[in-house]
Amino acid sequence: MALRMIVVEDNLLTRELLKEMFEVLGHQVVAEAEDLAGAVAAFKRHKPDGLTIDLSLPKEDGLAILKALRAADPNARAIVISGNSQARIREEVLKAGAADFLPKPIE
Repeated sequence: MALRMIVVEDNLLTRELLKEMFEVLGHQVVAEAEDLAGAVAAFKRHKPDGLTIDLSLPKEDGLAILKALRAADPNARAIVISGNSQARIREEVLKAGAADFLPKPIE
């Protein structure tokens, strides 16, 4: 089953790599965002099956974005991605409602 995804990432190269990865797996990236406002607007507009959210963003962190999306829609499914793979970070994002946590670099 093909999924419709949104990629929330401030780094253009990483966004392109994630988009390519999803397309190779047969999924569709319906939108990209770099911050909370863009992520919420894209989520409301496209109603995706899921999102990937970078934890470290310049304006707001990915955890704030995850919480805002889950407040808007408790069924919102997101995978949080971070270069910081400490156990407490993973626990925090999973407790906030992330479907999963992936450390960077993604293999």
